[in-house]
Order: sequence, then structure tokens, then C-alpha cells
Amino acid sequence: MSEEARTKEKTGRMYTLLRDQRVLFGISILLAAVVWLVLAVINGEEREIPIDSVPVRADFSGTVAEELGLQPFWSGPQTDPDNLTVTVTVRCRRYENITAETLNAVLVTENVSTAGLQRLAIRVNPKKEEDRERFTVLDVTPDSISLHFDRPKSLEFELTPVLMSELDVAEGYDAQDVLLSKKSVSIYGPAALVDAIVTVRAEIDPVGTYSETAVFENINIVPVDSGGNTSPYLTVEGGEPQVNATLPVWKRATLHPAVDFQNVPGGYLSAPLPVKVSPSAVNAALPEDRIAEDMRYSVGKIDFQALAPANNRFSFPAQDLKEIRLFDETVTFTAVVDLAGFDIERFTLPGVQVEAPVDGKFAAQFGDITNVMVVGPAQVVAALTPFDLTGEVKIPEDAHPGRVTLPVMIRVSREDCWVYGEYTVRATLIEE
Repeated sequence: MSEEARTKEKTGRMYTLLRDQRVLFGISILLAAVVWLVLAVINGEEREIPIDSVPVRADFSGTVAEELGLQPFWSGPQTDPDNLTVTVTVRCRRYENITAETLNAVLVTENVSTAGLQRLAIRVNPKKEEDRERFTVLDVTPDSISLHFDRPKSLEFELTPVLMSELDVAEGYDAQDVLLSKKSVSIYGPAALVDAIVTVRAEIDPVGTYSETAVFENINIVPVDSGGNTSPYLTVEGGEPQVNATLPVWKRATLHPAVDFQNVPGGYLSAPLPVKVSPSAVNAALPEDRIAEDMRYSVGKIDFQALAPANNRFSFPAQDLKEIRLFDETVTFTAVVDLAGFDIERFTLPGVQVEAPVDGKFAAQFGDITNVMVVGPAQVVAALTPFDLTGEVKIPEDAHPGRVTLPVMIRVSREDCWVYGEYTVRATLIEE
């Protein structure tokens, strides 16, 4: 059979097949299914989609609140009108592309007319009018926020340290009052809420048992009103208070009070004068590194210039001592220096024995200094003469020529004697 005959035979069969009603019905069903599938893919059923981080526009200009001088205050980053975002759920056809840029979210601000807490709705619409037929807004999360409206105010408040749990200190130690890195902080917010503050708490949360000084960093600062309530609409130190707390934990010990000397003559550096301090022992707490091996604790200093047989008793108020806590009723420490066998002699120091360092600006002439009192062992001071004394004067930088009275330091040639009291000398300054 020729090729042409075979082609005619196939064409005839196809023609006959297409004229078969059953075949045509089957083809129709198949085409309908294909069309339905295509339309379902392209158009599809409606769907709901969430759109995150939709920015909210907040405009208070021209509102009644602005005219009344009321400003909005928010309770945290998520309610900050300048950074507020919402999640919007929309219904649209499957092929539609809806994004945050398609939406217009606005904080409804025109209804605020009084001070106080106000709840403002968030309204979301399509940005373009033609988009209203493409999708429908179903839900906005959050759909509103609470803002506090008032005139702004800022005040400074003293901080009050508060322990949030029971403090546990190891045996033999004692906890002192909490020390704060700042004594006060500024509180900013709605005027009515700032005025209602009665206390600003610096909250410390101790954990465990303490046997040494502890530092708590960036503690919580909470302003509270008379009812003990606080408000999220108040801002402490611009939102960054950065307050640290130190809890001193000191060692308890039985100490022996003592005194130190200053301006000590050479003869008493290695052989100090006997001193009796009362009380002779006290129970106290202090930093552990300040406890001496011999348990001696200095309660004050005695200057040899203030020491004489008739002035050998000195008092030191306990309240002047730093970094120590006494557990008894000691108010004053009394120190008595033993000057048995010592005496005091009076001399006139000749002006020629007073000198001033040469400064190239003035020459100086000094008068005699009378009633100079020298203390020392009785036999030693009895043998002294005025020639055993010398004086030294420092001429001030702002001095002027003429007669002046200047402080003078008087020394004794003996290392077991000292000059009692302070003295001045009349001087004549001559410009060189």
C-alpha cells in the first residue's frame, strides 16, 4: 500500500472517531477540567494572610491635645508612636501580592481632649483607592495602644535603697548600710504622675551568703506613689539610670584603740611616748584588710606641737571615725600621754636667728619672738638657751614691701625636745 493510501486511511479513522458522540463528550469533560484547574490556580479561592511590621503613622499636630499643651507618653518601646508597628491580617485572592507598603496604618489622635490615660485606636486602610477591591482588612494586632497625655515635668528625687529579699551574712561578719553610686536621679513624665511620687526605690536583690563586700550593678530604680504603685509612663535618667549599689560586709573583731603622732622629734621615733587610751578595747566591725595583726586601731592623731605637761589629754569623738562600726555605747575615746619627768621652759627667740629662704625678690628683717615654750625632759630644757632655737619663715608670693606679720616655724637643736604652740613674727620686707 502506498504512502498516500495509508494517510487517507488514518484521516478517515480520525474523522470517524471525532464523529463519535461518546468521544466528543469525553473530550469536553477533559477540556472543562483543564479550564477549571487553570482558573483555580490563577484566581483561586480567597485566602487570609498576615502582614508583619506595618508601620503606624502618628500625627498630633493640629489636634486638641496639642492646643492644650498635652504631650503623649508611652509605656515602652512597643507603644512608642514613632516606632509603632502592627500585624495586619487581610483576605485576598490567591494571586494578589499584599505587603506592608500597600497598607496605611494611622493612630487615631483627634479624639484626645483631656489629660490622663487614653486608649487610641489604630486604623488600617489600603493606601490606594483601587486597592480596596483587591483585599479586605480583617484584623489589626494590636488594634489600639494606651498613651498618657499630660504636660511634661522633670524632678530630682533622692534614692532610697531597698533590699528585695532577706540578707544572709556569714558568722563573724556584719553588713553595713548600702552605698549607692548616685544619691539622686531625675524622673521625667506626665506632670500628675511625677507630682505623685513619694519615694524612688533603688532595689537590691541579695542572693546567697555574704562574707565580703558585694557590688550590684545597674540595679532597678522604681519611683512609687503613696500607695506603693509605679507607672510605666515615667522615665528615670532618660531611660538609662545606671545606678550601682555597694553592700559593705565587714569583719567583726575586738580592737585595741590607739593614737598616732605627727611632727615627731627624732628622739621619739624609735621610743614613742607612753599613751593610755580608754576604752582599752571595743567590739567593732570594719573592712577585713584594715584589721592589724596586733588588733591595734588608731582613733586619732596627736601633734607634738599641741603636747605639753599641762595639755596631755586628748579626746576623739567616735562619730568622726570612718569605715568602722562600734557595737557598744562608746561616744568618745580619751588618750592620755605620759609626760612624767617632762617640763616646759619659755624663751625669747632673737630675730637674728629667724631666716627666710632667699627668693631674689625681698630681703627681710625680723623682730624678736617672745614667750616661746619648749617642752622636754626637765633637766634638758633647764639647760637650754635661746641660742638652741631657730626660726624659719616662708615669704608669700603675693607679699608687698613693708611691715607684715608672718607665721614662723621654730625648731629646737635637741631631738628630745619640741616647741609647744604656734607663733608669728613681725617682719619688714625690703624689695631688692
